[in-house]
Amino acid sequence: MTPQVSRRTRRVGIIATAIVASSVALTSCTGHAPGELGRLQATLANCPDRPLNALNLSDGSGTTQSAEIAREYLATIEADVERVAVCGGHLSVSAFGTNSVTAPIYDGDLEAAGSTDIAKLRRVPDMVEEVMAEVTKNYAPAVKLLPEGGTDVTGLFRLLGEARDLRPDMALQVTINTDGLTNQGIVIDHTLTEAEATALADTVAVPDLSGASISVVGIGRTTGDPLPSDFIAGLKAFYTRLCANTDAAKCLVVTDRR
Repeated sequence: MTPQVSRRTRRVGIIATAIVASSVALTSCTGHAPGELGRLQATLANCPDRPLNALNLSDGSGTTQSAEIAREYLATIEADVERVAVCGGHLSVSAFGTNSVTAPIYDGDLEAAGSTDIAKLRRVPDMVEEVMAEVTKNYAPAVKLLPEGGTDVTGLFRLLGEARDLRPDMALQVTINTDGLTNQGIVIDHTLTEAEATALADTVAVPDLSGASISVVGIGRTTGDPLPSDFIAGLKAFYTRLCANTDAAKCLVVTDRR
């Protein structure tokens, strides 16, 4: 005897099939798998047409020395590690201090192996974990190597020009983790209006970084009491103008990257 299937059972089966088909169609339209793999695919879709030359520079001055700020800086480093691993290229991570002296934390080429994009992306999480283990191990010792006495954040822009010249065939991506306080070269020790901040930034000589992507992250995040909001606004205006004067393709100046 052939089993009888009720209309309701058939209808439920048809609906379930339709849902699965719609889900497959949606994935096909977006071109991205769900979850972490899909997120990495989205990153890959936004990679430049050249390998990345990525620099991540973290402020090691006394006003940024807290466990919480260190975790925030490490989070931006991890984001850069992942992007370079996805897009392919070179990553240099350093701490910086007085007179823009830097101490190396990590330096190396990153590119996931695989015969297809999916195969490469599946290797990315392990690569990120491996690199971040080294970064985390080296971070605090690098900061301790820095000389004390002040911070010259604006002087870092000279280093960016040198980094671009070192790898002219690569797309320059820069992340500067800093509270924005600077007392060498340019001194910012009082609240600046937007006009004052712009005028001050225009006095700083910066290299031509056309096509680069520059992020200045952590503005106003210091140890101790929070900085006044109008003081932070002046810092953001200053660094926004400074970045714009390089003719970078993208400038991001924020307190929190998330």
